[in-house]
Amino acid sequence: MTGRERTMSNSRELKQKARSVMRERLRALILTALVFVLVNTLISVLTNELTGYAAWSRELSQRLNAALAKSQELLESGDPSAVFDSIEIPDARDFYRGVFPMLLAFLLNLMTVPLSAGYTYHTLCESRHRPTKVSSIFYGFQMVWKTVALSLLMGLVTFFGFVLFIIPGVIFIYRYSLSLYILLDDPTKGVIQCMRESGQLMRGNKWRLFKLELSFFWWLLLGAVIADILRIDILALWLTPYMYLARGAFYNELLGMASVGPGDEPFWN
Repeated sequence: MTGRERTMSNSRELKQKARSVMRERLRALILTALVFVLVNTLISVLTNELTGYAAWSRELSQRLNAALAKSQELLESGDPSAVFDSIEIPDARDFYRGVFPMLLAFLLNLMTVPLSAGYTYHTLCESRHRPTKVSSIFYGFQMVWKTVALSLLMGLVTFFGFVLFIIPGVIFIYRYSLSLYILLDDPTKGVIQCMRESGQLMRGNKWRLFKLELSFFWWLLLGAVIADILRIDILALWLTPYMYLARGAFYNELLGMASVGPGDEPFWN
């Protein structure tokens, strides 16, 4: 066992470090989380309403449900052949009418990738005691193509992992979970290099990160209950930075940066 492994903090200690930052910067962290949530909500509204995707998908769902109900009735009538006679070939115009909103919705959803990268950057700075402005959550748009490419490639690799078996998919998720942090630390690195270095950092540490994220389960469950009652996820304003800061502390320790404190040089220089 190496020295780094012997001194590695457990989940409770990592969360204590996160809470320490929360106590120092609570107002700023909640404000940033509020902006992050509001922008994500705006993108969701644009995706579901302004693109027409929500209306199109609802109509498609209703038509599908109606067709299934009709097929069930025909089957119960004792004439299975009537099911095939009742099948309606969709009009090509219906298909093309849905292509545009689907494409626009996909492009709008891609905007959440650099936004999430920017919020990760913001909380990573905070975890290193380097306060930043709220506007730093838009930092990911300065490397929008790399963040999108990284997200798509990680998604593709994970998808094939789940296609093969469930366990490889989960392993891939944790193996490449620090790729974005590495990219934010050094934007000059390529996507493949970030994933490769993440794999190296996570060797022997996947279970440790899994336990850290699992430790937030009850908080997430409480947040879901509150959101269901109040119709607003108010706990997310506190829980989101808490989780990101804990993960940032985990990443910092893997880099041997647990002792970083105020006054150190910015990590992006």
